[in-house]
Amino acid sequence: MKMTRLIMPLLLGLVFQTSAMAKDQFFTARVGADGTVLRQWPQWISEVERRAQPNYFTQYTLKFNPRIIQQDPGYCSVSPIDAGSHDRQMHGQAKVIGNPQVTHATVMTQLVDMKGASGDNSLEFLVMCIR
Repeated sequence: MKMTRLIMPLLLGLVFQTSAMAKDQFFTARVGADGTVLRQWPQWISEVERRAQPNYFTQYTLKFNPRIIQQDPGYCSVSPIDAGSHDRQMHGQAKVIGNPQVTHATVMTQLVDMKGASGDNSLEFLVMCIR
Protein backbone atom coordinates (compact mmCIF):
# COMPACT_ATOMS: atom_id res chain seq x y z
CA MET A 1 0.00 0.00 0.00
CA LYS A 2 2.77 2.38 0.94
CA MET A 3 4.65 1.42 -2.26
CA THR A 4 1.57 2.22 -4.37
CA ARG A 5 1.34 5.72 -2.87
CA LEU A 6 4.96 6.35 -3.86
CA ILE A 7 4.80 4.91 -7.36
CA MET A 8 1.46 6.46 -8.42
CA PRO A 9 2.71 10.11 -8.42
CA LEU A 10 5.76 9.05 -10.40
CA LEU A 11 3.62 7.31 -13.03
CA LEU A 12 1.27 10.28 -13.31
CA GLY A 13 4.21 12.64 -13.73
CA LEU A 14 5.63 10.45 -16.48
CA VAL A 15 2.29 10.38 -18.31
CA PHE A 16 1.97 14.18 -18.24
CA GLN A 17 5.59 14.68 -19.32
CA THR A 18 5.25 12.30 -22.26
CA SER A 19 2.04 13.92 -23.50
CA ALA A 20 3.59 17.40 -23.28
CA MET A 21 6.59 16.45 -25.42
CA ALA A 22 5.83 16.56 -29.16
CA LYS A 23 7.72 14.50 -31.69
CA ASP A 24 9.96 16.36 -34.12
CA GLN A 25 8.81 16.29 -37.72
CA PHE A 26 11.41 16.16 -40.49
CA PHE A 27 10.79 17.49 -44.00
CA THR A 28 13.37 16.79 -46.71
CA ALA A 29 13.65 17.72 -50.39
CA ARG A 30 16.02 17.72 -53.33
CA VAL A 31 15.68 20.80 -55.55
CA GLY A 32 17.24 21.10 -59.01
CA ALA A 33 19.23 24.11 -60.14
CA ASP A 34 16.29 25.23 -62.28
CA GLY A 35 13.97 25.22 -59.24
CA THR A 36 12.14 21.96 -59.88
CA VAL A 37 11.47 19.74 -56.87
CA LEU A 38 13.12 16.45 -57.80
CA ARG A 39 12.21 14.55 -54.64
CA GLN A 40 10.55 15.40 -51.33
CA TRP A 41 9.06 13.71 -48.32
CA PRO A 42 6.34 14.37 -47.41
CA GLN A 43 4.82 16.56 -50.16
CA TRP A 44 5.61 19.73 -48.18
CA ILE A 45 6.79 22.07 -50.97
CA SER A 46 4.04 23.22 -53.29
CA GLU A 47 6.10 25.57 -55.50
CA VAL A 48 9.62 26.98 -55.93
CA GLU A 49 10.24 30.49 -57.25
CA ARG A 50 13.73 31.04 -58.70
CA ARG A 51 15.30 34.47 -59.17
CA ALA A 52 18.78 34.54 -60.70
CA GLN A 53 21.21 37.46 -60.46
CA PRO A 54 23.95 36.60 -63.00
CA ASN A 55 27.49 36.76 -61.61
CA TYR A 56 26.14 37.21 -58.08
CA PHE A 57 23.63 34.70 -56.61
CA THR A 58 20.41 32.77 -57.20
CA GLN A 59 17.54 32.97 -54.74
CA TYR A 60 14.94 30.22 -54.36
CA THR A 61 11.69 30.77 -52.44
CA LEU A 62 10.29 27.42 -51.29
CA LYS A 63 6.54 27.81 -50.84
CA PHE A 64 5.11 25.33 -48.36
CA ASN A 65 1.99 23.20 -48.73
CA PRO A 66 -0.43 24.59 -46.09
CA ARG A 67 -1.98 21.15 -45.55
CA ILE A 68 1.41 19.81 -44.40
CA ILE A 69 3.16 22.83 -42.82
CA GLN A 70 0.85 24.49 -40.29
CA GLN A 71 3.50 26.06 -38.01
CA ASP A 72 6.82 27.77 -38.60
CA PRO A 73 9.64 25.24 -39.03
CA GLY A 74 11.96 25.57 -36.08
CA TYR A 75 15.10 25.03 -38.15
CA CYS A 76 16.06 24.57 -41.81
CA SER A 77 19.40 23.51 -43.25
CA VAL A 78 20.59 23.33 -46.85
CA SER A 79 23.52 21.70 -48.62
CA PRO A 80 24.64 22.18 -52.26
CA ILE A 81 25.03 18.91 -54.17
CA ASP A 82 25.62 20.19 -57.71
CA ALA A 83 28.36 18.08 -59.32
CA GLY A 84 28.00 19.55 -62.82
CA SER A 85 31.60 20.72 -62.86
CA HIS A 86 34.69 20.93 -60.70
CA ASP A 87 34.04 24.65 -60.08
CA ARG A 88 30.50 23.94 -58.87
CA GLN A 89 31.75 21.29 -56.46
CA MET A 90 34.58 23.40 -55.07
CA HIS A 91 32.99 26.86 -55.00
CA GLY A 92 29.26 26.16 -54.65
CA GLN A 93 27.59 27.34 -51.45
CA ALA A 94 23.97 27.37 -50.30
CA LYS A 95 22.33 28.84 -47.23
CA VAL A 96 18.92 29.52 -45.76
CA ILE A 97 18.24 33.26 -45.69
CA GLY A 98 16.27 34.62 -42.76
CA ASN A 99 13.89 32.76 -40.50
CA PRO A 100 11.70 30.09 -42.16
CA GLN A 101 8.03 31.12 -42.04
CA VAL A 102 4.86 29.05 -42.03
CA THR A 103 4.36 29.93 -45.72
CA HIS A 104 7.90 29.76 -47.12
CA ALA A 105 11.66 29.55 -46.69
CA THR A 106 14.31 31.30 -48.76
CA VAL A 107 17.50 29.62 -50.01
CA MET A 108 20.42 31.36 -51.71
CA THR A 109 23.07 29.63 -53.82
CA GLN A 110 26.33 31.17 -54.95
CA LEU A 111 29.68 30.30 -56.50
CA VAL A 112 32.26 31.87 -54.19
CA ASP A 113 35.94 32.77 -54.83
CA MET A 114 35.80 32.18 -58.57
CA LYS A 115 38.41 33.80 -60.80
CA GLY A 116 36.51 36.09 -63.10
CA ALA A 117 32.76 36.20 -63.60
CA SER A 118 30.89 33.28 -62.05
CA GLY A 119 28.02 33.39 -64.55
CA ASP A 120 25.04 31.26 -63.52
CA ASN A 121 25.01 30.69 -59.75
CA SER A 122 22.08 28.26 -59.76
CA LEU A 123 22.92 25.05 -57.89
CA GLU A 124 21.12 21.82 -57.08
CA PHE A 125 20.66 21.42 -53.32
CA LEU A 126 19.20 19.35 -50.51
CA VAL A 127 17.04 21.03 -47.88
CA MET A 128 15.80 19.74 -44.53
CA CYS A 129 13.44 21.48 -42.13
CA ILE A 130 12.51 20.38 -38.63
CA ARG A 131 9.47 21.35 -36.65
